[in-house]
Amino acid sequence: MSDVYTRIKEIIKENNMTGIDLGKLLGLKKSPLTDWKNGQSSPTLEQILRICEFFAISSDYLLFGKTIDYSHKLSPDETELIETYNKLDRRGQHRVHAVIYEEIDRIKEEKSTSSKGKAIG
Repeated sequence: MSDVYTRIKEIIKENNMTGIDLGKLLGLKKSPLTDWKNGQSSPTLEQILRICEFFAISSDYLLFGKTIDYSHKLSPDETELIETYNKLDRRGQHRVHAVIYEEIDRIKEEKSTSSKGKAIG
């Protein structure tokens, strides 16, 4: 677990956060880092997934220190989008997420409205 602890510690430092900030993110009253470092406890699966989601990192990286290279499966446009996204700070990345989810909701709504119209006709 010490490698996972080290990666978590590096990630929160890179994002100008503290162990207490991480604890709040995970719904804890204190920093979990000391317990994780000393082997008194380990992050739960839910905590690992929450960390990965919040920091936009893969569980492969967090758990094993390596990431899967998907670039060979991506189009040039997709690769450019990912590279641009990775240049954003956390706030910018969260804004991109919000726009994507708004678009998904819009498409679902359009499909729903369209299918209701066909069923009536």
